[in-house]
Amino acid sequence: MSNRVLYMILRADLVTDLKWPLGAVFTQIAHASTACIWTYKEDPDVIAYMGELDRMHKVTLRVENEEQLLAEAKKLETNNIAHKVWIEDDMSVCIAVKPYSRDFIKPLLKHLPLYK
Repeated sequence: MSNRVLYMILRADLVTDLKWPLGAVFTQIAHASTACIWTYKEDPDVIAYMGELDRMHKVTLRVENEEQLLAEAKKLETNNIAHKVWIEDDMSVCIAVKPYSRDFIKPLLKHLPLYK
């Protein structure tokens, strides 16, 4: 069994300040994760992750706003972590991080809280 995980980082202000409906927010997560998987579809980690369709693991983390989201994207770029920033209505709304081994990627993201 794989220990790969796809992390998503989502802006909380989409719901709290901008009052987006939950369905629209959930759709952004789906867009980001699908775009990330497709972008890196030939990557060995993605192939292995998708090969265990019934055991895929995803984690959604929270940032407060677009500024924090873009700061996280910059950190990912600096660390050569493959990811996809999803843009909706000319705003960066969600990041999907390519599936990586949990042991590898978790230390880079552990400072972010779970989105609850």
